[in-house]
Amino acid sequence: MNYPRLTKALIYPQAITARFTRLLLAFLSGILLPIGFAPFHLPGFSLLGIALLFALLKDQTAKNSFYHGLFFGLGYLGFGVSWVYVSVHEYGHIAALGSGLITLFFVFYLSLYFAIMALAHNKLTRNRSTGISCLLFAALWCITEYLRARGSFGFPWLLVGFGQIDTPLKYLLPIFGVYGAGFLAVLAATFLAAGLFGKEKKRHLWVLAFVSILIAPSLLKNKSWSHIEGKPFSVGVIQANLSMRDKWDDSFFWTILQYYNKQINQLMGQVKLIVMPESAIPLPSSYISEIIETIHRRAKRKQSGILLGMLQTSAHDENQYHNAMIALGTAEGIYLKRQLVPFGEFIPKAFQSLIDWLALPVANIAPGKAHQSLLTVDKHPVATLICYELAYPELLRRQMPNAEWIVSISDDGWFGHSLAMYQQMQMAQALSVLTGRYQIVANNDGLSSIINDKGDIITSLPAFKEGVLRADIYPAKGNSPWTLWGDLPVLIACFALLFVSVIHGFIQSAPD
Repeated sequence: MNYPRLTKALIYPQAITARFTRLLLAFLSGILLPIGFAPFHLPGFSLLGIALLFALLKDQTAKNSFYHGLFFGLGYLGFGVSWVYVSVHEYGHIAALGSGLITLFFVFYLSLYFAIMALAHNKLTRNRSTGISCLLFAALWCITEYLRARGSFGFPWLLVGFGQIDTPLKYLLPIFGVYGAGFLAVLAATFLAAGLFGKEKKRHLWVLAFVSILIAPSLLKNKSWSHIEGKPFSVGVIQANLSMRDKWDDSFFWTILQYYNKQINQLMGQVKLIVMPESAIPLPSSYISEIIETIHRRAKRKQSGILLGMLQTSAHDENQYHNAMIALGTAEGIYLKRQLVPFGEFIPKAFQSLIDWLALPVANIAPGKAHQSLLTVDKHPVATLICYELAYPELLRRQMPNAEWIVSISDDGWFGHSLAMYQQMQMAQALSVLTGRYQIVANNDGLSSIINDKGDIITSLPAFKEGVLRADIYPAKGNSPWTLWGDLPVLIACFALLFVSVIHGFIQSAPD
């Protein structure tokens, strides 16, 4: 037994209480962050959560900073992506305890990014001015989000920049992208913390800087980075609202096919484009090739295009499949999903042995090629994304500027009645702002929508209801600065800030 440590704990219980209180505050500040995103749409809470974390890290030891960042991440992602549990338990058929442990491990792993970020901030900002500390915190946050999106475990969900769709910072998305908008939002939050919790005499100047960052982008409110070209294009979106159990139940297949066939027949000739959700027909196209060919010929005769989500057998392995979007009628091409969901559509190699040992069921989905030809609808090139890919703006940027609008299809039934569907819709809105393109969103179980080039939802179907959405979209052309530059300038600037800070630290610590 460590008697000195025990004696210290007995003599200084207030120190333990104070530390516990600070960790609890870090956890609660993390919980505030997702409240700024959909479906709550209260971005002030996100800024307050970041501001509280920044204030809590001030004058802490390296060890305490690490734990503060960790607890912040646990609150942030434990609440924000709690739907992972629903997916694993309800549709992965794993017991409640096992699902809880998997979700906890996943959230803990992602929280380590914030722990390391807080530790790095502690090391880099000792004896630094408030302004430098603010800049470095925002740069570290931006880099942390970028790294969190990379590799087999990449998970760019709830990036702060996506949440700025509800603030004037949305007008900077076409210039600086999601990471750039996130950097500025975090910087504004640190200025707020300096103004509210700082000890400097001129704290009001930090509050003024905070307000300026949030208000100044409004000057670009009427700026358009793209221009409408051509006549309105009529579209119909089918939202079946099928439960996952019914959808993948063999006995329901013909009922599902008859439902879609009926809806397609009613829309053919009435609209120029019909869009169906991800894996709308729950069989590989090769299994029902004659039925698909019949629909294709009928649609072409009626001068309608169809974009249909379904599985496609891999050309390299008949036992492997692609998550695909298939074009029929006046639409041409096929899109194979590139960014797969870890543990949902593929297993990272590091976990393959464990999954085999546990004998857990896994999907046998292969990613599509990084560069694919654009689908066309009545000769109009279209950008396409499937579900999880909405969290990766770079996948969309690669399809610009040729694409004249965006089509994204999903099936959020895997996430049940959770936050995921609403969070994903907010990401879709941000993508339209980034590119200045209209977007058709087709989702199996709700919020199928038409989003305009400003990121506004102009019409939508309710969640968990069956329906057909009919509306007009407008083809657009043009480049935003982000579609030209991507995220590279922002990332270079953030890494440069860190590099200069590290070099400055070495110079200061060097002996005279």
